[in-house]
Amino acid sequence: MDFQLTITQNIVLFLFSAVLIWFFCNKLSTIVDFIDDEFHLGAAFGGTIMLAIVTNLPEIAIAINGAVKGTIDVAVGNVLGGIAIQSALLILFDFASRKHDKKPLSTLTSSETGLLQGLFLVGILCMVMVGKQFPENFIFSRTTPPELLIVALWITSILAMKKFQKFNPKTPIVEVKKTTKLNKKSAVIGLLFISMIVLIFGVVLENTSSAIASYYKIDGVIFGATVLALVTSLPEISGGLAFVKNKSYTPIIDDIFGGNAFLPTLFLPMIWITNSAILPKTQSVNLYLTAVAMLITLIYIIGMVIKSRKRYFGMGVDSWVALLIYSLSVIGLFF
Repeated sequence: MDFQLTITQNIVLFLFSAVLIWFFCNKLSTIVDFIDDEFHLGAAFGGTIMLAIVTNLPEIAIAINGAVKGTIDVAVGNVLGGIAIQSALLILFDFASRKHDKKPLSTLTSSETGLLQGLFLVGILCMVMVGKQFPENFIFSRTTPPELLIVALWITSILAMKKFQKFNPKTPIVEVKKTTKLNKKSAVIGLLFISMIVLIFGVVLENTSSAIASYYKIDGVIFGATVLALVTSLPEISGGLAFVKNKSYTPIIDDIFGGNAFLPTLFLPMIWITNSAILPKTQSVNLYLTAVAMLITLIYIIGMVIKSRKRYFGMGVDSWVALLIYSLSVIGLFF
């Protein structure tokens, strides 16, 4: 989808798409909570599957479109930059929840399944780093070992979480407000409709933002890892703030950790389409962002283990540490 529009038209369409995605993703929290409860999926398992796919539909479209068009650097930057930015969103959600609870977000979301998701995410990001070390011509059956191991780890994480949740009654299950007017049919239809909105206008966001970046001569790799990664994180931002408003904290970790673990699986279809190694060609800026995402994830895992009961100036200590590291990493990105 290529738009032949003026820069003003691109900016207007970009803003319209952002507002539309923001509005509909605000409805996502109630629907996900309802489906989790009605279909007995469990907050962690059901939330992870639904949120990881729905909120990452723009990244899915960009990855596939980038592979088809040959703009691999931008697509890879969007995936890995998106993981870094979405990890940092936990800082925002911690601050946003300060009025609802005195305990930090990491304590509110601390659970065995949350820790399990975080550890699998770190393992998957490690495989991204390992994949860079493989030779570019090391391809068999249109893939390389790191991409296969990433997908295997993600599938294993889903199966492990489902089994762990089934046999662990301590895993928190979201209680849906009884005042909702949803039923099973309307909830599923609503989820599909929001998915279409996120996908269609996520692609519009990508095209218009690319046109804006080209007009202002922003470097493609930096653009994919920063601006594009931020705008395609709008579903996570909108949905996460809605969960905070509803005092439904578990799906926030499911969305961030689960969604981040899902994103690197997109490298497998990308290599199928291009028949070219993806991770061995990854640029240093993307590995830099991957390392930042790993560090922020580990900080929140530690916070979930410690379970601090106190905030400082509205956030937990882990969020302040993560904010410092992310701020320094953004500055370092331009050097």
